[in-house]
Amino acid sequence: MVYASNNGDLADKAVSTKEQMILFSIGQPDENQQEYCIPILMIKEIREFEKPTKLPHSPHYVEGAINLRGNILPVINLATNLGVQPELNNPRRIVVIVEYEGRTFGLLVDRVVGITDISSDEIQPVSVDASTSELSGLVMVEDKMIGILRLDNIVSQLVGGSGGAAAMEF
Repeated sequence: MVYASNNGDLADKAVSTKEQMILFSIGQPDENQQEYCIPILMIKEIREFEKPTKLPHSPHYVEGAINLRGNILPVINLATNLGVQPELNNPRRIVVIVEYEGRTFGLLVDRVVGITDISSDEIQPVSVDASTSELSGLVMVEDKMIGILRLDNIVSQLVGGSGGAAAMEF
């Protein structure tokens, strides 16, 4: 949190920052559906799901790879990655193309819910080890608890950080 006053010095008043987030859901509707969000500035585009090419010996949560205008991108099934039963017969699944720290990849989600502004003072911390958690915090949006994804941990799993031997180069 940043503290500021009219003259720029540190003061007693907290200034919260707002960030636009894209909300999406994974899982079976009304059963184990979960909603998450990421900053909209990390998103390059949103595409309809196209069957990716399977990659041998890839982690179980990697659906495969797609060709995006000549660039081969891995596609992560976010439901599988987070241990949620994906919605199998959903013809409207979406791939969210994300760029994070110079790496571009796709996140397969069941549906995009919308876009919202989230203020930094609305975010509640998660009570798990932040170095291994896929969440940086939780926020209430329209009476729903939304998880804010930590893309750094998802990327580190892909490239061999905490993901173990099944590292990928992309």
